[in-house]
Amino acid sequence: MKEKKSIASKIVSAVGIVLCVIFGMMLLFNLTIIVKGLINKDVPPSVFGITPMVVKSGSMSSDVQHSIYRSEIIDMSEEQLASIKVGDTVYTMVGDYKVANRIMSVNAADMEEPFYLVMRPAKDHIEVGDLIFSRKTDPADVKVGDVISFMENSSVVTHRVIGVNNENGQLSFATKGDANNAEDSDPVPADKLVGVYKSRIPALGDFIYFLQKPLGMALFIGIPVLTFIIYDIIRRSRSAKKEDNKTEELEKELERLRALAKEQEAKTSGEDPKAE
Repeated sequence: MKEKKSIASKIVSAVGIVLCVIFGMMLLFNLTIIVKGLINKDVPPSVFGITPMVVKSGSMSSDVQHSIYRSEIIDMSEEQLASIKVGDTVYTMVGDYKVANRIMSVNAADMEEPFYLVMRPAKDHIEVGDLIFSRKTDPADVKVGDVISFMENSSVVTHRVIGVNNENGQLSFATKGDANNAEDSDPVPADKLVGVYKSRIPALGDFIYFLQKPLGMALFIGIPVLTFIIYDIIRRSRSAKKEDNKTEELEKELERLRALAKEQEAKTSGEDPKAE
């Protein structure tokens, strides 16, 4: 029984240590981001060349419907265009970027220029509330189709590159949000590039944003750490109490042995005269 309790205690201690390490790393990460953000307010803070950002706009969402006209569709014959149906995938061009469109409805009846409602599923779509990561990249390595993060005034925008321009050695990028109907009005100069989008964690952005606030840190980092500290104090106190009990028992046993020894000695002393 004692063995089982000992194993359970070790498991709980190990879990507590792991949680402390995780929360400690989260705290360190958040503090690094906050400090860097305070030092240089004009550039989003990064860690090891990776810039984490919380998505607040749906401009790169794949859940938005668009309308396209038949004349915009490429790589299809007239016969194929006439037989387009719901569920088909057709392609259009946005700048130099080829876009896949999934047909959601066909609105061709009695119209001079038939049009279609489409969705644009993309493996690198980004939704509101996501936590995204962009990696610092040489502007010369950016190509059409990449999703980039860049500075626009005091905000960071993450849109797709639909064109790369190099005029007189000055590199810039034409960009567009996948969910937007029009491309961005101004090209993005190379010196405004933050990085190339690499990955996202769905719906975690709002949680991370909350963690960076004092209340978030207190609730999700301070309280668990404090709980573990209190648990450790109680555990150590119980352990010390057990040791004290063992010491007390040993002292009692020692006193009992001493009493027995004295009693035996007294009996032995009482028997000696008779023996003579």
